[in-house]
Amino acid sequence: MRYTFAAWLFFFYFYCFLGWIWETCYVSVLQGKWVNRGFMRGPFLPIYGSGAVVVLIFTLPFRTAAFKVFFVGMVSATVLEYFTGAAMERLFHVRYWDYSSQPLNLNGHICALSSLAWGAFSVLLTLYGHSPVERFVLGMNTNILEGLVFALTAYISVDMAMSVREALDLKALLISLEENNEEFRHFYKRFEVLTAFYGGSLREKSEAGLRKINSALGTGRELYDKLGENGRRYKDTSKTALLEKLEKAKRGREYTGMRALLRRNPNAVSKMHAHAFGEFLAFTQQEDNEADTGSDRAQ
Repeated sequence: MRYTFAAWLFFFYFYCFLGWIWETCYVSVLQGKWVNRGFMRGPFLPIYGSGAVVVLIFTLPFRTAAFKVFFVGMVSATVLEYFTGAAMERLFHVRYWDYSSQPLNLNGHICALSSLAWGAFSVLLTLYGHSPVERFVLGMNTNILEGLVFALTAYISVDMAMSVREALDLKALLISLEENNEEFRHFYKRFEVLTAFYGGSLREKSEAGLRKINSALGTGRELYDKLGENGRRYKDTSKTALLEKLEKAKRGREYTGMRALLRRNPNAVSKMHAHAFGEFLAFTQQEDNEADTGSDRAQ
């Protein structure tokens, strides 16, 4: 059966909404609190809408053959999930879903369990779930359908633009925080060179060799100690600068959006900026704890 472009768009939006309901309920139960799940602010998860449309395109020609639907749906949705996850990480430097802890995963973007779930979803969708949705859409007045799709497109486009901006703001903040860590790492590379010369293992190997090195370097030990002392001070200074950047970000209008984005994605990680991402999460968690403490005192 051939669908109009408006019908395909409606299917996409409908399954985005259905996916949001599933993910929100699932994550909220795991977290023990309400979580408005997803990359977007509104009740839509594009990965589910995209997955449903891709599955339907590939499985509708043999919609009564359960095994074929399972296999083709599993493969097509898994490929979509992998490339979507990889593209988002490359663009935003954050993984908004991560299967790294799951067995048989590929770069953390897909895993065997997720693929099997896509296969089961494909069977439920193609053989059972899609038929009533199809009847509803095909039975709808064309003008009403196109008007509804137009309104949803306008709303989702604005929502997506705002969510992308929040993700790019978070990326910029992580890069800025990472600069502190880079400077600190460069400083300590010099310190590590002297540590290799003056470490205990070298002393154990040859006291004579150590004396030769001391003689060659002259004030090497003093330099080593001085670098160690400066390194501790530099570390404290670096930490202060990092906190200052976080406090400055907190005063910006983008901060609320970034925090809301991470609240919607409590399992998000950043492999590219792991330390900076951890610092940002710790900072926001401390802020939440202070707010809860203030609320308790007020009561």
